Amino acid sequence: MALTYDEALAYLRQLTNYEAPQPVPYNPEHFNLDTLEAFLQTLGAPHQAFASVHIAGSKGKGSTAAMVAAVLERAGFRTGLFSSPHLVSIRERTQINRQWISPDDFAALVTELREHAGQPGGRIGRKPTFFEFNTALSFLHFARQRVDIAVVEVGLGGRLDTTNVLIPEVAAITPIELEHTRILGDTLAAIAWEKAGIIKPESCVVSAAQASEVIEVIEQRCEVQQAALAVAGREFHSDIAELSREGSTFHFTGFGHHWHDLKIPLLGRHQVGNASVALAIIARLMAQGWAITKDHVTQGLSRVHWEGRLEILDRQPWTVCDGAFTVEAAQHLRRSLTELFDYQRLWLVLGLATDKNRAGIIECLGSLAHEVIVTPFQNPRSCDPQQLAAEVQRQGVPARIAPDSATALAWAQAAANPDDMICIAGSLFLLGEIKARQRGSAPEF
Repeated sequence: MALTYDEALAYLRQLTNYEAPQPVPYNPEHFNLDTLEAFLQTLGAPHQAFASVHIAGSKGKGSTAAMVAAVLERAGFRTGLFSSPHLVSIRERTQINRQWISPDDFAALVTELREHAGQPGGRIGRKPTFFEFNTALSFLHFARQRVDIAVVEVGLGGRLDTTNVLIPEVAAITPIELEHTRILGDTLAAIAWEKAGIIKPESCVVSAAQASEVIEVIEQRCEVQQAALAVAGREFHSDIAELSREGSTFHFTGFGHHWHDLKIPLLGRHQVGNASVALAIIARLMAQGWAITKDHVTQGLSRVHWEGRLEILDRQPWTVCDGAFTVEAAQHLRRSLTELFDYQRLWLVLGLATDKNRAGIIECLGSLAHEVIVTPFQNPRSCDPQQLAAEVQRQGVPARIAPDSATALAWAQAAANPDDMICIAGSLFLLGEIKARQRGSAPEF
């Protein structure tokens, strides 16, 4: 019997979801490719029906993927985009030419895939996890809808990530930093080793500029796999021409291309770095024969949109939101707020997950704030607001604890003058709650 959309969501909620609970060990007992490989084989191997770009990294994966997809779509290719997590609707994760999968198509695919998922004694052996199921659903949707190419963002790590069943045209690694240390390892080299696991034999690899120990790991992996590596600042680079609240203008040089006066509407100089990696991916695809021109690049980049990344929600007072869930991302946010905006006082609405570097993020952002309003969000990974407030106060910044994100934002709006700033940061889960409320809905997970 066909499921309704709400019934499909209810089915997914009872699957094991490693995005919601406390971290589990990153090993083949909890993360492996065998289950998804078997699952996909029962579905006719849909992941082999389209070309792909595979993107790993600690931050910037989603923005980079969105820019690559925008250029490919502008070039006339039917382009899939698989990303995670979502902000409001799970359908955000599965897009073709920037259109989310429809509720009817989503429910129909959940109904179909449920019949193949973990039948006793079957080829799969256990039910897929939440992320495995959604990966299979997206790949099957892409195959059925005959996409030419899919841009796929890694969920966690790389080596054991569900998406690593792909054999991509280009693999890319965005900036790597200390994150998910309880799962991926507590050194940059250990984390880099996991993320470099997406590099396949004789493949084409692009990397953002990285710390020396990270590049060393990536280079070693490429040598073992006989993969061709291009690194930002070495084989290609970008120069910023202008930064503004409307976006950035920059020049890209690499692989024989000199593209000038490119514009992206995504805010902050760090997005130019992400754009540079995206254009290196495009350049490598062009070298493989994909019909993409400078006009496609220019027009695609100018139309890219990616929610929750230094996104302006209102202008009086300035109200912006940004995930900023790592220390380096918080540093980028701080720099962008300073470079791009004029304001008198700043109210910071802050919510963090338990596995994040609370002290480092608060140290970076707290000193900008007139007051920090700490809030929980509706996810099991939400940090205890009492602990967050104590850390804020320990660093000498006034803090209040709101019972929920709606109250936190309302308090900030009541206190801020038109020439002030409200910044919502710390977690995509928090941003999803606030954006869902603006739309009159609720986050689906």
